[in-house]
Amino acid sequence: MTMRYPRIMAAKKPISVTLDPDVLEELQRLVDAGQATSISAVINETLRSRVERARRAEQAREYVEETLLGGQALTDEELVEARGMLAASKARTEARRKGAAA
Repeated sequence: MTMRYPRIMAAKKPISVTLDPDVLEELQRLVDAGQATSISAVINETLRSRVERARRAEQAREYVEETLLGGQALTDEELVEARGMLAASKARTEARRKGAAA
């Protein structure tokens, strides 16, 4: 009898990773509590999310450069300034949310 796996399983590639013991313990707790199907699933989901955030950040950068800057690339100084502005905006939003929750 030949085992057939769903296509998505066949597309996965096994790798080896090294984790801090405390991280591994927390991942195992998630699995044991039924909050994840496996440690591999948690790692895959986390990395997929990070890759997606990076892709969206690149799309946002391209949009700013093409639409707002007329095709000119952002300078390193402008990127630093933009990151600072975003961090300040995020901090204001978090403070506002904490104030609303009180």
